[in-house]
Amino acid sequence: MKILSASTILSALVISVVASTAMAANPNGPKPKCPMGQLPVLENGTYHCEDAKLKSNTAPTKHSTAAPKRLKATFALPDYKIMGAKRKMGTTATFIVQVRNMGVGPAPKGVLFGQHYLKNNQSWGADAIIPALAPGKSQNVTITIPPENYTRGDRLIFTADYFKQLVESNENNNTYGMSYK
Repeated sequence: MKILSASTILSALVISVVASTAMAANPNGPKPKCPMGQLPVLENGTYHCEDAKLKSNTAPTKHSTAAPKRLKATFALPDYKIMGAKRKMGTTATFIVQVRNMGVGPAPKGVLFGQHYLKNNQSWGADAIIPALAPGKSQNVTITIPPENYTRGDRLIFTADYFKQLVESNENNNTYGMSYK
């Protein structure tokens, strides 16, 4: 009889602890089970069921009949473009390459890579630093591509952002080719 009384008291104690914990977790009482199409809503400390609808925190304006205009997301990206290249007067292997930032965002310092292709398709290359460019600004970059065994008709290719470290608005205008004269 003593074991039965002790287990009854212990069970009542456990149930009261669980009930008080449940009330502490939700002092407003349990959420009601609402019929289909309704949601439980808490107002003034008690739950009740309401039809599912959207509520606005602001009053409608006079011109709310037209759909809002959607704006396309824009990013201020830079865009290197090689405008032209020419051999520096009085030199064999030094070239002046004009690089322009065609984008709407500033371009950080970058790399210009130049390649010299001989008629037998052997190639040589060198790089130079493109300084930081504001949108719409251009800069002449001097690059020397050794060795000095150039012959008329050799192909030269200049590429801005050769290692693709800069995200640009147009990645297809970074290369410029010319024949050696």
